[in-house]
Amino acid sequence: MDELIYVIGLLITIIAYLAAFTYWLGRRFEGIDWRFRDLEERLSNKIRETEIRLDGRINDLENRINSLESGLKSALINVNSLLIEYMGLKGLFSQDEVRVLTNEVGRVVGMVRANSISKEELEFIKSVFSKDPDQMSIEELERVIEIAKRWWEDNSEIAFKVFQVASIVRAYKLYGKKSNSNDWRHLRIIKSW
Repeated sequence: MDELIYVIGLLITIIAYLAAFTYWLGRRFEGIDWRFRDLEERLSNKIRETEIRLDGRINDLENRINSLESGLKSALINVNSLLIEYMGLKGLFSQDEVRVLTNEVGRVVGMVRANSISKEELEFIKSVFSKDPDQMSIEELERVIEIAKRWWEDNSEIAFKVFQVASIVRAYKLYGKKSNSNDWRHLRIIKSW
């Protein structure tokens, strides 16, 4: 019976040590778990802060690129307008050249189906370019130029072609038939956007 008491005492001691060790180990793991949660939370906050800063920088960069694109388009329109007006003033456009250009634009615009301008504006452009260049009025051409500038905001090559040809026909009609190419009083540069 002494042996049984000795074994039971030994077992109780071992169980007590195991319970204490398990409790101690559990507390250690709880501390480690708490530290991991704290680290995860801090890391998550840093990631959110970084994402917010990056989003702000990306938005700023997008705004700068859009502004640059708008400025470049405006500069291109202004330079083209000035050059076309000047070339028209110098009488560099012949009637045959103007007819070829208007026929080409009439053909290309006839294929356009969907775009950022209204159907009425597209039909107006088609009706203007279906006429002989001598029958087109300055007012019609100026309206086509304004429509084409708005249309070109969607980066349409056809819109830019319409703008250029309408500007050439306008310059031809204003200056192409004049004999005095040094008369600057009639030079009317298209307003910038």
